[in-house]
Amino acid sequence: MESQDPMPRPSPTLFLPGTQCDERLWLPLWRQLDLADRRYVPLQWAETLEQMLGLAEYGAEGDKVHLVGFSMGGFIASRFALDNPEQVASLTLIGFDAAGLGQDERVARQNIIKGLEQGRFKAMNEARLGQLVGSGPLAQEAREKVREMEADLGGSVLKYQLEASSQRPDLRPALAKAPFPVHIIGASDDQLVPPAKLDAMHKAIPKSRLDIIDGSGHMLPLEQPEALATILTRILK
Repeated sequence: MESQDPMPRPSPTLFLPGTQCDERLWLPLWRQLDLADRRYVPLQWAETLEQMLGLAEYGAEGDKVHLVGFSMGGFIASRFALDNPEQVASLTLIGFDAAGLGQDERVARQNIIKGLEQGRFKAMNEARLGQLVGSGPLAQEAREKVREMEADLGGSVLKYQLEASSQRPDLRPALAKAPFPVHIIGASDDQLVPPAKLDAMHKAIPKSRLDIIDGSGHMLPLEQPEALATILTRILK
């Protein structure tokens, strides 16, 4: 009998979390996905941008990977993808605007960093939590998980992550020229990265695809894991 060529191995999928998030961000989504090779980048372990990119490189293990980044993780995923395009099967950005940070946001981040350096770390208030989480059916569970991660990771992780991710240039021109597919996913009620910003990003990256999921705030993987899984299943097939 003639030997048959083995079926090609699907590309691994590398998940990168957002600020003050860990693998708990992804657990509801992972339960909805059937992935042969799922990997996680523990950005909460890093203290610098270089260390974050190093963790992504370690997680990729030299393979060609699908990158899935949420919020800050979208920035790290984009940087890694642009530095290593030959290793990227696709780039999916969830709740992340590649346009960079405005002056007001950079100043606000610096003020938070100064407070953290002086030991002033406080749990986010209800108004801030309301900016992160919408009012859908899983909102209460999402709120509890955000509180858990914030309490466990604490002020030092927040400080390092803000320092590492605050110098954000506009990555849209580079992504528009990238050889890999770019998928943009947002939430209808996201107050931090509203659909209008993602639509502008989509137009600036002509070959990208944009999906907006209804009934969710910024914490999309926690609030609408089933809807998000449906989109990712299409992308990661």
